[in-house]
Amino acid sequence: MSLSALLKNYKKDPDFVFNELVYDLACELKRIMEQKGVTKKELAQRLGVSPAYVTKVLGGSNITLKTVARILAALEADVSITLKNRKENVRPRIEKNIVKLFNLEGMKDESEAFPAAS
Repeated sequence: MSLSALLKNYKKDPDFVFNELVYDLACELKRIMEQKGVTKKELAQRLGVSPAYVTKVLGGSNITLKTVARILAALEADVSITLKNRKENVRPRIEKNIVKLFNLEGMKDESEAFPAAS
């Protein structure tokens, strides 16, 4: 089965969609931290938690909307949520995230990355 076919099936799976959302949230929080020059240690101090907890949250563990709200407040950042029609947007973003997640940049095609899938 090709990577494209796998992705088509996965985008219907709520667990996959959830994990993608968690990944996107964590990436955006890291981007805001970098933009504001805030380290994990500094964010932990602002939140009154350990740096290890911040690392877990930014890695996607135990991330809740309440936690995101606390982090945004600590970073003095606003939130904006945009929901888009899946047909217009999901595939390029999923493929980009999979390339990052599995470190596939520079691969010729999906069979080189996933030999069992071809």
